[in-house]
Amino acid sequence: MRTQYVSTLQLDQARLAKDLEHALTFNFSEAYSNYLIGGPWKSAMLWATGGDEGDGLLTNYDYQDRSTFTEYGRQLPYIQEIITSVANTTRLTFVRLAVFAKSVIVPHRDYIELAEIPQDARSAHRLHIPLATHEDCFFSEDNQVYRMQAGEVWHFDASQIHSVASFSAEPRIHIIFDFADRPQDGPILTIPDEGNGTIEPGRIVQRPPLPDAERAALARLSTVLTMDTFNEVFAIVVKTHFRRDGGDGFVWETMLDLSRASADPAVLPHATELHQYFTLDRPSGSGQA
Repeated sequence: MRTQYVSTLQLDQARLAKDLEHALTFNFSEAYSNYLIGGPWKSAMLWATGGDEGDGLLTNYDYQDRSTFTEYGRQLPYIQEIITSVANTTRLTFVRLAVFAKSVIVPHRDYIELAEIPQDARSAHRLHIPLATHEDCFFSEDNQVYRMQAGEVWHFDASQIHSVASFSAEPRIHIIFDFADRPQDGPILTIPDEGNGTIEPGRIVQRPPLPDAERAALARLSTVLTMDTFNEVFAIVVKTHFRRDGGDGFVWETMLDLSRASADPAVLPHATELHQYFTLDRPSGSGQA
């Protein structure tokens, strides 16, 4: 299902604050932090196959087991209520409490490493509910940048190339749901869909076109692009994407062009490998930070 706004929950801020304060005592996983420049991306598994918190890497769970609340999930009564009030738990495979700040996530596609898991068991549909966020936190799908506000329920098409950026040290805290592709078990949500099936215009960030002078300045980064500076240059390109409209495929096309022009012979093979890994083909079991 395409990315779209669904509904807005009225969050009980007092009960939510109590749960989030308690969640600080959890041992958060940093799995998938290799998708970030800055980071880390931390998550605690609240619902999982077998009820096991595990290591946070979706390929490392036994999909033959029934999914249920983990010990972490059972310790958060208000967030439990949110989960069970919106989700069809017969299709629910995983729920993670995710925390992210002052970082960017490399444009990527999800689920491509789950191909070996039986189709009716593996995660195939995603839902986001922000619990705490801010105006300097952005999402993008392809070349469209948008914001999710606290309490909003979103279908999220994780199979499309997407990215996230936070320009603040204030944490963004989301609940991330994954569902199996079993439509015979009913819809994934138990609440009415109040959206119009799209990312509505009021939630889209209108970015000015990338000026030619800034595009030329980015191109000159090839002169300092080495394996030692790769992540810093990559972060500049990703951050530019969230502030300026550079066109379709801007981030990866720019990084590959810079890599071709780099004097460091190791850079282009590295960039090509990353592009393959994040957007085209990712081995099962990969993604560990």
